Amino acid sequence: AVVSTQSTGKGIIAKICKGLCDCADPPDIVTYVLPLLTHLANDADVFVQTSTVLAFAIMLQRCSGSVGSVREQLDRFISESVSTDVHVMMCELIESFTVVLPLCSPDVQRDFLIPRLATIGVSNSGIANKTKRRDITERLINAYKAILCSYITPDTIEHYIIPGLQALSADAADVIPEKQQTVELMLREVMTKIAMSKDTRSGNAFGSKVSGFLRRNK
Repeated sequence: AVVSTQSTGKGIIAKICKGLCDCADPPDIVTYVLPLLTHLANDADVFVQTSTVLAFAIMLQRCSGSVGSVREQLDRFISESVSTDVHVMMCELIESFTVVLPLCSPDVQRDFLIPRLATIGVSNSGIANKTKRRDITERLINAYKAILCSYITPDTIEHYIIPGLQALSADAADVIPEKQQTVELMLREVMTKIAMSKDTRSGNAFGSKVSGFLRRNK
């Protein structure tokens, strides 16, 4: 492919790639679109890099065979956004993850998207600029609403969602207090799910012990 030397042209190419990721066959996406997107993702212009994020996120959903390289690229974006405070990139990452999360397989949700959103949430408290923190907090609230509409395991809740929501609640209290109650409601919802899961496991364990005792004493 011939790549434009102008940032605007490269951004348009990235949007075309996003459209192809939506409709092309997964093998064709991996063969033809992924190399071009990877090239654009390494451009010196942050605008061009940012324009590739949604296409990479869609690949998580549609191209299970290439998720390794896609995850590596998205991890690089996250790391650079956190370390160098690239606000536009971070906002695009959260919005893109929110779009694709309900459509991704449970393993992609569990092993990549939810842990990365938790990482972003915890790092948000370190941003000194309150306007930027507010932008990210608002987007993370929408992301966690999407998460809670998906199937989530108790382990994922304990290890990632609860810490992420706790960090989000603290940020909301500081920069967007009118939304803190929403976060607290989500936190109570997942805490209730954990309590119910533990009760169910305890009940199953007790039932197994009783059944074993009855079989041994027939």
